[in-house]
Amino acid sequence: MIENYGQQDLRKLNLKKFNFLKNKKIVTNGEFCKKFEKKILTISKSKYSVVCNNGTSAILMAILALNKKELITIIPNINFVAAASIMTLLKNNFVLCDVNPKTGMVDLENFKKCLEGCKKKNIKPNLFIPVHYAGNILELSEIQKICKKKKIDIIEDGCHSFGSSKKTNTVGNCKNSIMTTFSFHPVKNITTLEGGAITTNNKKIFEKLLDLRSHSLKNTSIEEPYRLVSPSLNFRMSEINAAIGIDQITLLNYFKKKRNNLVKKYIEELSIFKKNFDILNFDNKNFFWHLFVIKLKNKKIKKKLMLFLKKKKIGSQVHYKPLFHHKVFKQNILLNYSKNSSNFYNSQLSLPLHPKMSAKDVKKISNTLNTFFNK
Repeated sequence: MIENYGQQDLRKLNLKKFNFLKNKKIVTNGEFCKKFEKKILTISKSKYSVVCNNGTSAILMAILALNKKELITIIPNINFVAAASIMTLLKNNFVLCDVNPKTGMVDLENFKKCLEGCKKKNIKPNLFIPVHYAGNILELSEIQKICKKKKIDIIEDGCHSFGSSKKTNTVGNCKNSIMTTFSFHPVKNITTLEGGAITTNNKKIFEKLLDLRSHSLKNTSIEEPYRLVSPSLNFRMSEINAAIGIDQITLLNYFKKKRNNLVKKYIEELSIFKKNFDILNFDNKNFFWHLFVIKLKNKKIKKKLMLFLKKKKIGSQVHYKPLFHHKVFKQNILLNYSKNSSNFYNSQLSLPLHPKMSAKDVKKISNTLNTFFNK
């Protein structure tokens, strides 16, 4: 169960529930999608939600819903490629913001530094896509105040942190943003196999998202069956994916508790390795940890450690290579702040964390690490 860093848990899925599909006329974007959206609202505490076919589509739909002709976007350097790829495909430029080396997320200090650099180069960003990393929550209140003054919209990337909350914030409530996007990929906190969602408190944005999800086509009349409002694509979620999502969301507290217990066990077991690495995660029952992250103090041994773990059939992964390392983005990067991001990348390693794991698995990983560091 630990050969991969993450894995879906569908063991409690009752396949008999899906017999409804045999007699259904609508098998995509139907009643189960609407039910799933309502379930998402109970978790995110937002006013509106729209489900779609994957997390990348969710980011693209959110960007398109802003309806801005020219975008200059601030994107964290420690990030999956989705947002940067979308900007490149849309022929828009972006600025890469550095992160806090302790959290892997953009903080107020690095955001201000990024804006100062933009000012010197006469670059005027109008969108910021922060990432809630590993299940953690990025505090956006002070950043949002700055963005409001500078007319910078915020779309939160919550793909790692669905179900995470604290007293002042819940990921997805859009308290400090116009939208939040989620992914329900198999390794995420809950899965629809493939799927995504956007939450918002803005009714006009919500209505725009509904249009965008299905080619932005409007029904008209028999002789003219549809009218294209604006160019879009098919971002619809199928009913079977939504039904799986509904089933998964009923198990959210189970998955959350299971992951948190594993994180607690990891912290206990790995406390003996303080001279070898730091642990990004911390014990908090309100956080829904997606990744378990260590940061090696000797960065030169990372490849050797990953190969050793693989040989012992223990999966590991890197989250993520800084975006400036991808040469395909070179022409679209206006500014690149990367000192902390490079250090984070060189030291970061994700160890297995998913609901199919047991305390024995964590113990095995700890023993394997002990063998590696003491050989």
